[in-house]
Amino acid sequence: MRKAFVALYLVPILVAIDLGTKFWALETMKGFWGAIPLFPGVSLRLFSNPGISFGLFAGSPWPVTLVTAAMTAALAVWFACSKSDREPLAIGCIMAGAASNLIDRLLNGAVTDFLSFGSLDAPLFTNNLADIWITLGVILLFGGAFLGRRGTSPLARSERP
Repeated sequence: MRKAFVALYLVPILVAIDLGTKFWALETMKGFWGAIPLFPGVSLRLFSNPGISFGLFAGSPWPVTLVTAAMTAALAVWFACSKSDREPLAIGCIMAGAASNLIDRLLNGAVTDFLSFGSLDAPLFTNNLADIWITLGVILLFGGAFLGRRGTSPLARSERP
């Protein structure tokens, strides 16, 4: 039941929220390349990233798109095959972020980033909600794996299937 909820509701909702905010950012901040402060340490700043994190591989849009599509498909397979109670939520968040960034890349030729963290003059990084979904999913995935094993003896851990 939990897996069905994540697949049918959570993933599409997260994708829709991310794509909606990217569309809003593109339409609202088009032509404005400054920073709009939201609160200390966070501002809005429109940026188009044709590469991957930190602008790596920006000159290779189709290989990046194909690798992103392959990774998204691999996440879907992992999600479908998962027998864990904890993994569906985490993988669903990662899958939603990856799928949303892939859709954005296919529609716009790049990923739309608009949330800047750090100072107004020199932000540390600029990302979008899909990147936050991915980060949250990774934290849930590895945090859940770590927390699931806390409080058991090393012998009990080695005997688990």
